[in-house]
Amino acid sequence: MPMISMLIFIGALAYSAWYCFLLFKTLKAAVVAPVLWGFLSQFVVSRYLTRDEFFRADSPTEDIAKRREEALTRMEKSWKERWPKAAEISKYLRKHFSDLRFKASGFESMYPIFQQVINEALDPITIVESTEGCEITDTSGEKFLDASGSYGVNCFGYTKSKEFLAAGQELAAKIGPCLGPLHESVAENVKLLLQIFRKEEVSFHMSGTEAVMSAVYQARFHTRRKITAVFQGAYHGWWDGVMQGAGNDRFVGDCLILKDMCDESLELLKTRSFEICAVLVNPISGFGWKNAGTNKLETGTVTAGTESIDKFKTWLLKVRETCTQADIPLIWDETWAFHLGAGGAQEHYGVEPDMLVLGKSLGGGHACGAVLGPSRLMERRDPDRPMRVNFVVGTFKGNPVVMGSMNAVLKYVTSPEAAKTFNGLRDRVAAWVKTSNSTLEKKDLPIRVCAHRTTWCVAFDQPSVYNFLLAYYLRDAGMIMCWVGTGKMLLNHEFSDADFKRLTDILVKAATQFKADGWWYADAKPVKLMPLILRPTFEYHVKALKAYVASLGVGAEALKVYLASLAAGSPGIAAPAPVSNGAKRK
Repeated sequence: MPMISMLIFIGALAYSAWYCFLLFKTLKAAVVAPVLWGFLSQFVVSRYLTRDEFFRADSPTEDIAKRREEALTRMEKSWKERWPKAAEISKYLRKHFSDLRFKASGFESMYPIFQQVINEALDPITIVESTEGCEITDTSGEKFLDASGSYGVNCFGYTKSKEFLAAGQELAAKIGPCLGPLHESVAENVKLLLQIFRKEEVSFHMSGTEAVMSAVYQARFHTRRKITAVFQGAYHGWWDGVMQGAGNDRFVGDCLILKDMCDESLELLKTRSFEICAVLVNPISGFGWKNAGTNKLETGTVTAGTESIDKFKTWLLKVRETCTQADIPLIWDETWAFHLGAGGAQEHYGVEPDMLVLGKSLGGGHACGAVLGPSRLMERRDPDRPMRVNFVVGTFKGNPVVMGSMNAVLKYVTSPEAAKTFNGLRDRVAAWVKTSNSTLEKKDLPIRVCAHRTTWCVAFDQPSVYNFLLAYYLRDAGMIMCWVGTGKMLLNHEFSDADFKRLTDILVKAATQFKADGWWYADAKPVKLMPLILRPTFEYHVKALKAYVASLGVGAEALKVYLASLAAGSPGIAAPAPVSNGAKRK
């Protein structure tokens, strides 16, 4: 018995030492902020700024505050006059279309305390009448330059995308919603995808998020490991299995969030390789727009562009080498298919992942997703255990309308015409960045543009808690962007030199007015958050406690007596008993 006890003790000691070692290595490389954010969001409550507080958040002079208020009032009045029909439709949609109401709240582009004032004053929802070239015409007949890229779907421009959509409609008109039996275009699409991306197998899905789920499921199935490793700040869709921080209300114990471009993260991958099923990378992150977002109170330093892409390539080579050595599948979430070129990110960076996730522009305007990879990771069955399967399937995998459009996209991407278009846009964008930034500097405006191929953003050289408002000024001047604001925007292949000049003019007009209205204040002070948090948090939890007590059926007077007795140090008084459902106090 003493010998057995000693062995157990030694085993426990060794396990504790190993656990502490893993914990130490993990804390050095992992990012805990997203986990803490999820925890804090359950307990911390913040209120919105009042209208008066909104204009004085950074402690400006009263003259500046009044100038800001006049500016917002002017824009509010102008928007209501310019877009009455859009406002009417938007009011209905906000009430009944939860997706839009959430996106239009501004949570992706501004810090929460500012949202109420802005949402009451300005409604950026655009109701589209038609599109042509790089323009959107709304229901009032007003034309906007579209710099949104339709969340990445509109890579090729509206003219070419309409051709892709027409090809899908033509096929659907011939065979209808015929699912199960497949059209020959499915085989052709598979062949083209394998030719472009040099993989062995393909599976089709209905969105990028669904495709990411499939890829991770497959990696888990074949490696028999449970943890997925992702890098800080990368977005991989709304699936809570890989979502970081705000937006994920569930504690994700099987997703390891690592510091990006950090050698300690690579060391941790090697150390914990026995439990990591896959490393998930978003190659578009190499553009460097991580700090370009305006949804924080501080203004980050942005180094986006070609230089950032080159640094990211070096990092990806290290990740690839680490995954190979540790026998961990490397998955690229390239949902923004073709934005980095006709051969995608792996051709652009010269680095091959094990599995590849595609979406958005791949469908030519239709919802779609795809996973490409080797047979050893794509097989849905365990070859040694026939009863062990991974049930990853879907009704619309061979949807004729999607397959028809995708076929047109893939044929175009592999054509000589596309090669000229891809390279032509790359050169025009590089020239535009130089001329636009030169113009902005001459106008003494503290912003600059960063761009690489279709990806672009605005970088602020003047810190301000109000930088998120520039997106509204840009819309006022005639530009459409996605809900993320100025931190993440996309061009398309149709952008001509004339369109780029128009874009520069819009930037200059918006920034000039933004500066004149006092939003860039040189002597700005940090926003005082504590008064906006402490009292609302206290009041919320007191209210919640009262509701909990009431749900137990404890009488208010009895509770007061009990609490008073505790305060007086009289433990002999019994706590009031909950009232049963049949005898609740009135």
